[in-house]
Amino acid sequence: MKVNYKVLLIFFLLSFSSEQFTDLDFLKTDDTQIKNNYGKGNCVYLRGTNIGNLFVQESWMSSTDAKDQKTINSVLEERFGKNGKNSLIQHYENSYLSTDDFDKFKELGMSAVRVPFTYMNFYEKNGNSWVLKENCFDKLDWIIEECSKRGIYVILDLHGAFGSQNGQDHSGEVIDNIQDVTFYNNDNLKELTLNLWKEIANRYKDNPAVAGYDTLNEPGEKAGTTKSYHWDYYDRIYKAIRSVDKNHIIIFESCWGASNLPSPDKYGWENIVYEFHHYVWDAQQSVDSQKQAANNLVESLKVFNVPIYIGEFTFFELPDAWSYVLNLFNINGYHYTSWSYKSNNMGTWGIYNQKGTEKVDVYNNDINDIIRKWGESNIGTGKASKDGMVYNKMKENLPGTVYFLKDALENKKYFTLKALNNNKYISADEYGQGQLRANRDGTGTWEHFYMYKNSDGTVAIQSRANNKFLCSIFDNWDGKNPIIPRSNQIEDWEKFNVEYIGNNIITLKTKTNGKYVKNEDTWVRAVGDNVDDSMKFEIKYLE
Repeated sequence: MKVNYKVLLIFFLLSFSSEQFTDLDFLKTDDTQIKNNYGKGNCVYLRGTNIGNLFVQESWMSSTDAKDQKTINSVLEERFGKNGKNSLIQHYENSYLSTDDFDKFKELGMSAVRVPFTYMNFYEKNGNSWVLKENCFDKLDWIIEECSKRGIYVILDLHGAFGSQNGQDHSGEVIDNIQDVTFYNNDNLKELTLNLWKEIANRYKDNPAVAGYDTLNEPGEKAGTTKSYHWDYYDRIYKAIRSVDKNHIIIFESCWGASNLPSPDKYGWENIVYEFHHYVWDAQQSVDSQKQAANNLVESLKVFNVPIYIGEFTFFELPDAWSYVLNLFNINGYHYTSWSYKSNNMGTWGIYNQKGTEKVDVYNNDINDIIRKWGESNIGTGKASKDGMVYNKMKENLPGTVYFLKDALENKKYFTLKALNNNKYISADEYGQGQLRANRDGTGTWEHFYMYKNSDGTVAIQSRANNKFLCSIFDNWDGKNPIIPRSNQIEDWEKFNVEYIGNNIITLKTKTNGKYVKNEDTWVRAVGDNVDDSMKFEIKYLE
């Protein structure tokens, strides 16, 4: 009987795989990197999209024509009562996001999603007081659990504070005049928002699937810049969260550049990430301008010794700009989430572009029309095209869901490889985004690897830089056959035969095509036929 080793291997891996993130996957920062195991483990790169319009609808890209979420809620409650309004909102949310969407996140290779919400998702008025709604965490709990099962982290994003921090539609409440955006001068609104963050942090303080807390979305009034009084309020949020949660990453946003955030030392902040949104509005038709703007952004952010997160971005209808800038973000080790997962008939603003153009008229549509227009057949992802340019560009660049640390080995079992012909260590350079190179005099995370024994006698090698398996590329790159840490699972291209020569010297030979791994001008490639020093590597296990 012929044994299908591939099937056996998949069964073996699945039988021992984690069903969700564990404490070993809890994220903290380490200088400019984010690592699991409370900041002591492997590098994790948070890359994916925003689930925009789920909890806070923006009329320009959603299935409602109301000016903001506050209007949607108030008009529906006035027309159909509190229970009727709640039922309709729940119907909308259930139609907009289903378990199939989480599978799509995984298929696209996302390691994170950002979930925007407002205070209205959690609180309601009881007389003159704001009180937590019954079961207000249920939907968010479900999102976090479904993401966790698939190796995807969740970033919790307060898009709209009490009374609106910016007066924009994406805060859930439009305030037309900038002088009327008084959040930062209103002690009551600020205190209510601090209490909201305490409730959220207390709920998720021990949950490893929560990557971090994104404290305030675009906090400058009417899209203005952030200044010292915004930072002072950040510090109050930081202290409020830390009073109940000592470990989760806290994220602070700039409107809009490096000069709009302070040095973390100013307030003594630790375990934080700095976030920037990247919209080059005046270059929607120019690839070169998009590239230059991204280069300028990257250069300006080198002043910060914290992880950098691009929380929202688009490159409009410019495929070359999408390719260039996403690659730029990758090689600089940035974390990022596109805006947005879906949009209603708005082209490249969504990875999925919903084709339907019907919008709910909250003032006039009867309840049956609202139910129909907010039904899964109209706003569910199944009605959208996934084969567009943005989908393809994101899929090409996303890192893949995170390999559960429980299924990886302890640090002491990692090893390094040194090429004999130039006495340099092999590195998964550029945060694991490019081909392997033998170009390092010393070792760190990028130079650490782990070896898995396959059932057919071959091995697979996992890079610690990005938790991906080394893959020998035989179908492109002009026949140069580079070795790249890019794979989430082990198939033939990820398999190597190890030959031990002695004195900790080994060779690696690909299962596919039977080529030896060779160091040529620091570029590690699968091109060797007869063994010489360029195909010999010293293996050394970490203590």
